[in-house]
Amino acid sequence: MIDLHNHILPGVDDGARSLDEACSMARALVARGVTVVCATPHTTEWATAGDAASVQGHVERLSTELAERAIDLRLLPGAEVYLTPHVAAQVQSRQVATLNDTHYVLIEFPYDSLPPFFERAVFELQARGFRPIIAHPERIAPIADDPNILARLIRRGCLAQLTAMSLSGGFGARSRSICELMLEHHLVQLVASDAHDAEPGGRLEAIEPARAVAAKVLGAAAERELFEDIPARIVAGERVDSPEPIDYRKRHFPFLKGFR
Repeated sequence: MIDLHNHILPGVDDGARSLDEACSMARALVARGVTVVCATPHTTEWATAGDAASVQGHVERLSTELAERAIDLRLLPGAEVYLTPHVAAQVQSRQVATLNDTHYVLIEFPYDSLPPFFERAVFELQARGFRPIIAHPERIAPIADDPNILARLIRRGCLAQLTAMSLSGGFGARSRSICELMLEHHLVQLVASDAHDAEPGGRLEAIEPARAVAAKVLGAAAERELFEDIPARIVAGERVDSPEPIDYRKRHFPFLKGFR
């Protein structure tokens, strides 16, 4: 598996708090069959990973430590890029990192509301040659309430990434139902851990049960696409084709608070 959303870099955001914790996360990932991780620190004001060059430096330092501790996990640079009116310019100028320095960029929407500029910001990213990947849409309140918003973005060329713990049911039955609906209607193209630590019962432990749910909903071949094949194409900068979203009747899922 290739994990494209992970807060493994120590001391730069709300993820790993120390080098030892980052190494614990790495061991837990390897134990679950993960071979490659994109380190995706937040780009919000309180995060300190820095620009694309700085993130690369953090990745190289942690990679050296993993090798010294004989932890066989490949780290790649990235970022969870917070949506701003100027996000396209920030990405183009490398103020924030793309996934493995490709044209794919992981975008974090606000949780409780969609800003009035969100469609324009997405369009500007695409106009500059970048392909947005919407992080954890099942946890964005307006999208969870009306997944047709996500369908429009997918039709315009975006991709979307579910969080494994949402799909496994670790965040509750409603969150899992939203995830299954999104899978069934071709609204998401990959699943990642969005891990922040290696705590027992946490997000890393959700990877295997999430794979089982995906296989049950879509079949084994589609499950491999979500967890392996599409992430591999993304980090290689290759083309990813997405099936046409299936129209559906709007359903209401009360948003669950408390996610980060």
